[in-house]
Amino acid sequence: MTQYSATEKGFHGDVTAKVTVDSEGKITSVEGESISPNTIGAAGIETWLGQANSLKTVDLDAISGASISTGAFRKAAQNAYAQYTGDQVDAFTSASKEGGSTSGTPKTANYPILKDKLFEADVNYDTSYDLVVVGAGGAGLSAAATAAESGASVLVVEKAGIAGGTTNYSGGVIQAAGDQWQKEYTNFKNDTPARHEAEYMKAGEGRVYQDLVHDFTENSPKNLTWLAKMGIKWTSVYGHTEIPYAKDNFADRIHVYEGGGVGGNGIVLTQHLLKYALDQGAKIIYNTAAVGLVLTDETAQSVAGVAVEENNEVRYVKARRGVILATASIDQNLALAKDLSPQHYEDVKAHHCWSVKTDRGDGIVMGMTIGAAVTGFGGTIDFDARTGNGTDDRVPTIPSIFVNGNGLRFVNEDATYAYGFRAIFNAEKQLDKPTYQIFGHDSIQVKTSPWTAESLAKDVDSGLVVTADNLQDLADKIGVPAENLKKSVDTWNVNAQKGSDPEYNRTMGVAEFTAPYYAYRNTPGNLGAIGGLKIDAKCNVLDMYNNQINGLYAAGLNAGGWMGSYYPGSGTAVGGAVHQGRRAASSALNLD
Repeated sequence: MTQYSATEKGFHGDVTAKVTVDSEGKITSVEGESISPNTIGAAGIETWLGQANSLKTVDLDAISGASISTGAFRKAAQNAYAQYTGDQVDAFTSASKEGGSTSGTPKTANYPILKDKLFEADVNYDTSYDLVVVGAGGAGLSAAATAAESGASVLVVEKAGIAGGTTNYSGGVIQAAGDQWQKEYTNFKNDTPARHEAEYMKAGEGRVYQDLVHDFTENSPKNLTWLAKMGIKWTSVYGHTEIPYAKDNFADRIHVYEGGGVGGNGIVLTQHLLKYALDQGAKIIYNTAAVGLVLTDETAQSVAGVAVEENNEVRYVKARRGVILATASIDQNLALAKDLSPQHYEDVKAHHCWSVKTDRGDGIVMGMTIGAAVTGFGGTIDFDARTGNGTDDRVPTIPSIFVNGNGLRFVNEDATYAYGFRAIFNAEKQLDKPTYQIFGHDSIQVKTSPWTAESLAKDVDSGLVVTADNLQDLADKIGVPAENLKKSVDTWNVNAQKGSDPEYNRTMGVAEFTAPYYAYRNTPGNLGAIGGLKIDAKCNVLDMYNNQINGLYAAGLNAGGWMGSYYPGSGTAVGGAVHQGRRAASSALNLD
């Protein structure tokens, strides 16, 4: 046996592949080294290694959902094996030029949804399960884990090559009130789910359904305990920044687990859920798309199964107790975004949406095909990835103001991020001009500044930030009326000297700033749309007349009506996904 190794640059750093070859030139094992743990890349490489060692080959495609890391590892494995064979490896695909059969590019299972209704009399089922879950993100995995631990047979259908979906790219944080960790880590010892519900209802601006919000907030503490049973260790709790009109019921409610809290750390949560679900007996199939729902007959409004497509072949799966749709919202679907969500449409059109490419609203389209109603569209999960502004009340906004295309201030800059970006979107649409964050040289001296002197200089050199010694010149550079910009800054500074903000009642980061001045164009980073199928509190999907579609459930961002016109703060999406995944499974199996 001889072992060969090679290293390539992956998404999180260098990855090393070790390939062991026997005396006959056959691969006996492939191993990985220097792989960053608790990352999406690590999950993908583990999946790729399982396939490589099962088939005794390195001539495999990368894994969709983790294509950068697994593509790099694949190339390293190919190069390691090439040390034995003497073959050259294609620099682009990393396929062996001597008989290599794969391109290296993972194939995403984005098959089109079937347009015609399907009925049981017209299909032959290949297999059957108590519950079929479509989508293996936070909601789908929570549904599968809940069903499997109750003894039900569960199949999870996932389009990508790994589990986790867009939840992987989140920080994994969850909002809850009145639990043991909030009492331990914060000063909000007497907070309650009822106050949490009241805040969400206020933030919903009349567009959310109270029974959905109540069920989420009432049960979120129990969900934290359930996740702790799987090994999730809750280590801290913090709060969102201001919702200007909903301050009365604020509390620190955003729970962070060990290894969580930063974008990409959601993989820790999804891997715990995945392992638990599989340990309980759930089955998951990857690179497979659900493309249609099977109805019992032409007269009954009842779902009996799912049509799935893999490698251009359609198969049918019987769902004895129900189908749970958990495929996220219309995140990467440009056409549906244009029809349903103007703010999200602008983000997707500009390639600012960072949701996984498989999030195309499949569950929503399948539901609509058989008569399901939709609700809650219009909002989106926008934040500024460069500044991180408004994401954490421990990190207040620097002394600065946001101005529109007329140089006038228009919002509380320290409001929670998606509230702020809704205002930014409306201001930019109103004038068809960009908006800017205006600050001074003293602004970056505060501890919470996203810029240091060095990083700010780099952003100025790159053109990301504009600077000038006076407001007249700055206004000229960004194309706003100098008189208005000067008035906006002067008004802020006069009030800030008094420690107040009578214009928008901002409470943090209220301090004057002086020349030289800087302007940063507000730019959204998008983590998904808000809105989905209409459901009741038990996650039953409803038609346009509010009748249940028997056997069909929706959870997480595949469902609408539980968030309003903007995202109300970190920990809402993941918390809601976990809760509704559990609720949908419990409802389908009559566990309530």
